[in-house]
Amino acid sequence: MRVPFIDIHTHCTVESTAQEFSLPNIIIAKNYLYPLPCSLGIHPWYIDSSPTAQLDALHDHGRKDSVLAIGECGLDKVCDTPWILQEEVFRKQIAFANSVGKPLIVHCVRAHQECFRILREEKVQVPVIFHGFEKHPNLAQEIYQLGYYISLGTSILAGKKNDLVRQALLDRIFLETDNKSTKIVDIYKYFCAVREIDLDQFKEQIYKNFTHIFNYQLGA
Repeated sequence: MRVPFIDIHTHCTVESTAQEFSLPNIIIAKNYLYPLPCSLGIHPWYIDSSPTAQLDALHDHGRKDSVLAIGECGLDKVCDTPWILQEEVFRKQIAFANSVGKPLIVHCVRAHQECFRILREEKVQVPVIFHGFEKHPNLAQEIYQLGYYISLGTSILAGKKNDLVRQALLDRIFLETDNKSTKIVDIYKYFCAVREIDLDQFKEQIYKNFTHIFNYQLGA
């Protein structure tokens, strides 16, 4: 089959085609609908003061084959959600991801060391993807060394993250559009231009990364 461009994380309504595969992220709130396939999680911005119903919804729906990953979930030091609640719900989502054997998509703002510690303490057993990564290449190297992945988005298009692009481990990355209307193909093309690598070969690598950690057959 012809390898598609893969968008690992989007909040936009996008229909996957033979040329592009998008994985919508659905944030569990009081009312929600989700397309298939998708990732499903409790975002730290939107944790209820008593999150039992959200966690129940995650447990009910997150086991379905159409849910390919758990998250986005994680820690955010600049949002209003109490830290103790963020940590509690993050830990429970790690445990759930372990129990169903699905990758974990992590939202992390100014809390990478705390995330690393909690992932270690909870003995995460599934692939971990730090989405929307736009930090220093040294932090990316630390993530790679821990065996985790990063997902790069539209921030690289501004030209200020070229060192991050140049030093990225090709077998440890994904690309995404997140909440932007940018086309995923444009992010692929920019990455390849900076790295001076062939677009088709890079598509093959991202496809290989995807099939390595997600239990989903593209084109099925």
